[in-house]
Amino acid sequence: MKKSIYSMLCVTLLASLVFVDGCKKDDAVVTPEDKTVPNDVFPLIAAHRFDYSGYFTNQDTETPIAGTSAFYSNSWTLGGNTPFSAIFGATYGGLISANNGGRTSASLIYDTTLTAPGGPKKFTPIFAYYDTATTDYYYMTNLGLFFRGSVVKDSANAAGVRKDSLRFIKLASPKAGLGGEFEAFKQSYVSYSNPVALTTIDLTITGKWDSKVDVTVNGTTYSTYYLVISRTAKVGTTTVSGGVTAKLWLAKGIGPVKMFLAGDAEVPGNYRELKTKSF
Repeated sequence: MKKSIYSMLCVTLLASLVFVDGCKKDDAVVTPEDKTVPNDVFPLIAAHRFDYSGYFTNQDTETPIAGTSAFYSNSWTLGGNTPFSAIFGATYGGLISANNGGRTSASLIYDTTLTAPGGPKKFTPIFAYYDTATTDYYYMTNLGLFFRGSVVKDSANAAGVRKDSLRFIKLASPKAGLGGEFEAFKQSYVSYSNPVALTTIDLTITGKWDSKVDVTVNGTTYSTYYLVISRTAKVGTTTVSGGVTAKLWLAKGIGPVKMFLAGDAEVPGNYRELKTKSF
């Protein structure tokens, strides 16, 4: 009798263990992957300075130009909100404003790059802004090469290509989330390369948050959000040109700690890694 009771207790206990274990498996909480991209991936704060090492790349490829890493240096210094006219003059500043929704100013980034051993240093003004309403970042890009290559003019009788090549495009849209894509720019243009048979070219620029990744540059490791910007030009359904225009590794509260900026037939590209920052 004692043995029977003991056996019953063992069976009951075993059944309890199986039941409890089964509940644990069935009720297990699976934490979804966090795909959030923080809004402060590039704080546009005046006086922030970034110093980069790196090298020049061949046209729009990521192939290094031999020997350039030995002297290459670049710095970004944020100068605060600045009127376009302060850099481009009143006339062209007004044209930029007219073609960019009436905006007259933005945060100015002083991009300074050493182009050869011992100099000179090339200064390139970069305008950018953060839209608090949409939580999107925008920066000014130059469509001049596209206009010249596609002969985009105001009219058939115009002496040269269109003058509104400086346009703001969406640089980053954090709300798209990791793995998400967003449209940075889209517009159709008339090409006068063949005056007899005019062609419409559709230019589209897109961005994609590829992944969250740790990168180590110049001895320091950062947790970054990897962003890829690409362009496509089409005539109808046929792609006539395309490719990656930029790759950015953005750290929360800091900004770009690594980047590739594609060049073209007129200027080389840039690969950069953060060395030091002022904050």
